Amino acid sequence: MSLESDTIRSSILALILAVASGGACLSAQRLNVNSPDQKPRLPEVLELDLEEVSRHVPDLIHKAVENVETHERLVWQTYASPGATAPDTLLIAVHVPADGRLVLEFINKKEEDLSSPLVFGREAPERKDDFAWENQMVAYRVYGPALEAAGEITSGIDVWSKRLPAFVIDSFYKRDAEGARTHNPALSYHKDDGVGLDSYQVGPTRGCGGTAVVSGGKLYVSKNYTRLRVLSSGPVRFEFEMTYAPWNANSVEVTESKRITLDAGSHLNRIQSTFTFSGQPTIGVAAGLALHVGANLQSLQEGRVLSVWDTPQDPSAGRIATGIIAAPGQVEHSDSIEGQAIMIFNVHSGEPFTYYAGSGWSKSDMPDQQAWNTYLNSMLYQLKQPLKVTWDDIPREKKIKP
Repeated sequence: MSLESDTIRSSILALILAVASGGACLSAQRLNVNSPDQKPRLPEVLELDLEEVSRHVPDLIHKAVENVETHERLVWQTYASPGATAPDTLLIAVHVPADGRLVLEFINKKEEDLSSPLVFGREAPERKDDFAWENQMVAYRVYGPALEAAGEITSGIDVWSKRLPAFVIDSFYKRDAEGARTHNPALSYHKDDGVGLDSYQVGPTRGCGGTAVVSGGKLYVSKNYTRLRVLSSGPVRFEFEMTYAPWNANSVEVTESKRITLDAGSHLNRIQSTFTFSGQPTIGVAAGLALHVGANLQSLQEGRVLSVWDTPQDPSAGRIATGIIAAPGQVEHSDSIEGQAIMIFNVHSGEPFTYYAGSGWSKSDMPDQQAWNTYLNSMLYQLKQPLKVTWDDIPREKKIKP
């Protein structure tokens, strides 16, 4: 049967059903989103149980999500949470206004309602096997086995600084490759082109949130990741998992897998790391931040937040902010070892621990360390105080034209 015939039959069926119901009542599905104490919040991703959503919005695939007050269309995606074999969560990128209340409506999608992605990431064969990921606020990268074979060895996390809002991964690699081809250093992504640059030196450090085993006052670190797989490519959440080859940590052989999640609108990666080992009940593991010469480290919230106001390689590139937040419920303490700020977690083999790590830039939306500290404190508050939601199914009259 032709597509045209299918369309005609579907239209006739819809008309028959509408007439049979007396033309009375379709419903609009509204979701009330509230801050627990009506405080303004940073941009965040609302997580909803997909089964619950489907009870209110059975035809979700054909719907767009709209801010009732502003009529702004919001970006959403379905997502399979860790351990799930199929999508079980609906993600919506939201920003609750100052009065702490947001009303969303699920409305019929139109052809023009194609959402632009808010996150992006990919392997970069232009530079062996860099892996980079970003949202419109921040960009990061890690290093793979091909770079390790070439002698560039680190399991730290690199930071790229950028002004808002744009994706830069493709353009950075493109202009850097062109600079190498034409022997023009001005095209290097280590030079600020007005969009941003890479001026953060990782080297052997943990960079912005890399991990290590802590033993005897020393850090024992892995080499580059050996395997990486993307778990979610957006448009709201980018998520991937890395594994590392076994390494010796002061006579204890350990392996690590790490799941990194970057949501739309956030400066921070959510990082869940799992170490496996044998021979002892627990080990100390750390999430760390590099401290370059001239960096200022501050410990906030009784050590649950670490804030660094760091110095870039290029002095003209302002200051780079980095930070770590321990996930609520995690038992940890902070320290400084080998010129790095670290947050230490005591873990059992196979037991994941979770923290948040990310960056800001003085030439973007973090003009000073106080602004960065305010951001980190606000993020910790939001982690402790998630949004509350309630549903309204609002009847609407459906008029049938004669």
